[in-house]
Amino acid sequence: MKRWGIPLIFLAQVLASGPLISGPQPLHLCALPEDPIEDEAALARFKMTVQEEYSRYFNDLNSYLLCLQKSQADVIARSRFWHDRYIELFETPEADGALRLDDAFP
Repeated sequence: MKRWGIPLIFLAQVLASGPLISGPQPLHLCALPEDPIEDEAALARFKMTVQEEYSRYFNDLNSYLLCLQKSQADVIARSRFWHDRYIELFETPEADGALRLDDAFP
C-alpha cells in the first residue's frame, strides 16, 4: 500500500490542476471564467490546443452570463412576491405615490 501513496498524491495534483469543466452554476453563485491559457507548453500538458482553450473560455463565459440572467430573474420574482406580501399585510394605498414593482419592472 505504501508504494501507491506517492503516485496517488501526484495523480491527484495533476488532475486537480487541469482546466475546469464548464457546467451549470447555482443561482447567485456565478463565477467568472478563468482567462484563457495561451502558454502552448501548459496546454500541451493537458493535450489541448489554443483554439480548444479559447472555446472552453467562451463556453464558461456563456455559462456565467446565463447564471447572471437567471439570478436577476430570481431576484425580481422574489422582490415581487415580498412586495405583494407587504401590500397584503399593510394594505398600503397606491394613492400615496409609492413606487409599485409593476411600474419599475414592466
